[in-house]
Amino acid sequence: MSRTVKLEIITPSKLFYRGKVELVIARTLEGDEGFMAGHSWACKLLDIGELWIQEQGKSYNDCRIAAIAGGFIDVKDSIIIYTDAAEWSEDIDMDRVLSEKAKAEDWLTHETKHDPDEIARAQIAISKAITRMNVAEGGARRKR
Repeated sequence: MSRTVKLEIITPSKLFYRGKVELVIARTLEGDEGFMAGHSWACKLLDIGELWIQEQGKSYNDCRIAAIAGGFIDVKDSIIIYTDAAEWSEDIDMDRVLSEKAKAEDWLTHETKHDPDEIARAQIAISKAITRMNVAEGGARRKR
């Protein structure tokens, strides 16, 4: 029997996920990192990216995938992920994602003020859109 660890994913508006998992792969600021039961203590910042969850009794090929908007992961006896937003692949509205991406790209193309904060916000919007597109299409890991 495989070892499991309790995972909770918390957004400002709700408890997004709670369950027993065998593996969590999250995009930290250093790159993709995996966390399992018995992992050494860790507290890491998360980047915008895909979150892969291998639930108890499932194979790696049956991982659930969510798009997350950064945050941090706290690994102790359990794993808690705090993020500004999380979305399952099946809940992503691709038309909305494409529209948001196009709007941000258009703004960057035509912006003349070059306000660094506004440019950063547009780049983040594009990054979120690309992540959501990848998740909706089954995840970038499966495309390789």
